[in-house]
Amino acid sequence: MQWRPEDFSLRYQLLFPLYAQLPPALGYRLAAQQADVFKRRKQDEAATIRTQMQLALPEASAVQLDGWIDDYYRMVEQEALDTWYLQHQPVKQIVELQGFEAIEQARKQGKRVLLTGGHFGRFWMAGSAMRARGFTTGTITRDGGATNSHGLHPAEYRYRLFKLQRLQQALGGPFLVEGDELRPLYRALNDHLIALIFDVPYTEAHKGRVTVNFISGTIDLPAGIYRIAKKTRALIAPFFMRDLGEGRVMAEFSAVLDPYDYDETALMGLLAQQLEQRIRENPGHWWLWPALPLLRSNNNESGNSQPTFG
Repeated sequence: MQWRPEDFSLRYQLLFPLYAQLPPALGYRLAAQQADVFKRRKQDEAATIRTQMQLALPEASAVQLDGWIDDYYRMVEQEALDTWYLQHQPVKQIVELQGFEAIEQARKQGKRVLLTGGHFGRFWMAGSAMRARGFTTGTITRDGGATNSHGLHPAEYRYRLFKLQRLQQALGGPFLVEGDELRPLYRALNDHLIALIFDVPYTEAHKGRVTVNFISGTIDLPAGIYRIAKKTRALIAPFFMRDLGEGRVMAEFSAVLDPYDYDETALMGLLAQQLEQRIRENPGHWWLWPALPLLRSNNNESGNSQPTFG
């Protein structure tokens, strides 16, 4: 007989809630220290990440690869802890914004703004910092369904729903579920910033993909962000996260883009180029190393997709 329910999680039900009662520098340090334990439980995943890093960055040494994988799992643990710190600590102690003034100015002028970036670093924290500046943020997410359709461990599924609830409270904008119609999103752009992450892998074919250069090869990206921005006459504001140490991060905003200045391939290629630059600076902070083969696939011929943020 098991001594605990099958959905019990030491990390989610004991450790992270405990760490979040501590000053952020100490809490995030403790989360980083437990990353080695988590990594040992994910040996197959870690091996896959290492393989993809080595294929994409063949000049990397074994020592560099080891360091990048350690960075990856430290990021995973600290990002999970973010969910609890959203409630317990002023966000200014954890995240800064750089270059956000252009978005503030655009909104003051009544312009719609689509935020975008890659699955890079602790990107959700940017939304809480923007809320502190008076700007609510909405998104489209793959999580949030009433059933555990992805077959997650019960503890992981429960954590995902808890995280989504916390994020909705912290960001203040509408959270739509992938697959729903887009008209509510179009309307939401009038009152909120809307964030859509662009490096989205799909297991099935999709229409409207574009193929762009990316880390020693090419990847396929859905161009929905470009099309939504053009349809709604919204500006596109790319941002990427930078780790500042001791649990602190900075959301760095690139120059605002007008979709009417580009075609869809050129704009998605520019976003991919910006993401690649950040990955080469900090390879361990990109979440999608295990999905890189899927992003690289260009053999699909049909299907549908929508952009997503998480």
